[in-house]
Amino acid sequence: MISFQNSAIRLLSVTLVCTGLGLPLAAQDSSATSGSATEEAAAPATMEEVEQAWQRGDFVFVRRGLKALAEQEGSALAQYRYGRVLLEGTGGPRDVRGAVGWLEKAVAQNNAPAATLLARVLLSSKEEQNAERAASLLSNAATRGDAEAQYYLGLLLQSGKGVEQDLSRAFDWFLAAGENGNMRAQYELSKAYSQGHGTEQNPQEALRWLEEAAGEGLPEAQYFLANALDNGGGVPMDKKAALDWFRRAAENGQPQAQRELGTKYLAGADGVTPNAAEALRWLEAAAEAGDRSAMHNLGIGYVSGGLLPQDYDKAFRWFEQASDQELGRSTFALAQLYASGNGTAQDMAKAVALYHKAAQQGEPGGALAISQLAKAGQLEGLMSPHEAVPWVMIDLLQNADEQAEAWLLQQADAGVRIAQVNLGEFYLQKEDKKAEGVDLIERAAIAGSVPAQFRLGNLYVTGDGVDLDYVAAHKWLNIAAASGHPEAVETRAVVGDLMTPDQIAKAQADARAYFDTARARAPQTDQVVRTSDPDGTTSTARD
Repeated sequence: MISFQNSAIRLLSVTLVCTGLGLPLAAQDSSATSGSATEEAAAPATMEEVEQAWQRGDFVFVRRGLKALAEQEGSALAQYRYGRVLLEGTGGPRDVRGAVGWLEKAVAQNNAPAATLLARVLLSSKEEQNAERAASLLSNAATRGDAEAQYYLGLLLQSGKGVEQDLSRAFDWFLAAGENGNMRAQYELSKAYSQGHGTEQNPQEALRWLEEAAGEGLPEAQYFLANALDNGGGVPMDKKAALDWFRRAAENGQPQAQRELGTKYLAGADGVTPNAAEALRWLEAAAEAGDRSAMHNLGIGYVSGGLLPQDYDKAFRWFEQASDQELGRSTFALAQLYASGNGTAQDMAKAVALYHKAAQQGEPGGALAISQLAKAGQLEGLMSPHEAVPWVMIDLLQNADEQAEAWLLQQADAGVRIAQVNLGEFYLQKEDKKAEGVDLIERAAIAGSVPAQFRLGNLYVTGDGVDLDYVAAHKWLNIAAASGHPEAVETRAVVGDLMTPDQIAKAQADARAYFDTARARAPQTDQVVRTSDPDGTTSTARD
């Protein structure tokens, strides 16, 4: 199956071209005064003269000529085109309100392109916004065969903006627009067939429409076709054809394709001859467009040397930019530069902080670096033990590292509750270590860890590693509930239904006794418990 990233087309970001005049729709500004009130006296003109003026770039004449034709002849085409130039700001200031007025006149004469353009204004302009009216305009124009209206109506039905969401009807309008040659609709058809949205999944049709859109010149389609050919995703792998499509998409300004092409030139991959100039050309273009992976790859190129000259200063700047965009591997690389003193002054405090940030961003190297420093005793004064525990725990879970286990046990023995809880949970999963696991959980619970209190209560409910004991279970669940644990109240109630009044009274007395002596056990600093769920996610609780 062809894999599409989250590349939903923004509803109003597409360049439009009007009939006869290649007028792009740019950002709109409603601050200008009405075009009909501000234009200079228009010289008489014919539509042919306006077309000729457009070809030679005399947009002032175009604007004045269209104004005269719109006012004097009142043709729908002139009104539509004049509305466009006001909206674009061609040959004069932008004037959204004036444009809307002229487009309304053209719509009143059943001009389908005017209806489509007016609908876009109603969807994008804060002052004129009216999604329901836009949907009505698009529906009218789409029904009369306007491919652009069909495409935008499909987007509205897909998103549920201005209309009730209906993926099946959205697909039907994309199909109509695609068959009418709208390349963006063809791209949406490819996604719909690939993902089964509004129609049955059909990899062959997904590929066919992707090829149609790519062949029409849509950069996103060219990139995804290249990516599919490069990786064999739903199509036979063809590195040579993939390279051609990457190049087409890159030359059309698609940042991901520019990054892929530049990286191939940097690494000399897939039959591409290494070329420093081409690598920089495309990677820098992608980086300047905001592609953080391109920034990272430039950093790697400058750190490694070889094809590019080794330049730690440039590497540092690129890694820093990508890290600012939350790219974990760049944050980790930046930390390594601070640790080594390459490209910047050596600073282990900053290095550790960045390792921590990288770990939080999901970069495995960040967690491993913290664990290695902890095991080597090099975190003193740089990171507290309770902050390091979750990352050392990851090292233990993923690598079964005995040094990581020894360090965690050392912290648990020193009273670090998060170490007691995490290592306790780890031991509870091992039959020969259950007793040690219960002991660690109980020590954390006594010390005031709310998650440990709830966990200990559940252990006594199930008899996992301990003797079944409803009194002890009720006691610890009661303590956890009093501390605000969200599930403890409900679980305590279930346990209470299984107990005699005397047992409940005993459990409550034991809980009161715990709280009577709790203040003396209160820790001097906050401690954070971070546990890994079976699905790989993490949860954090402050106890």
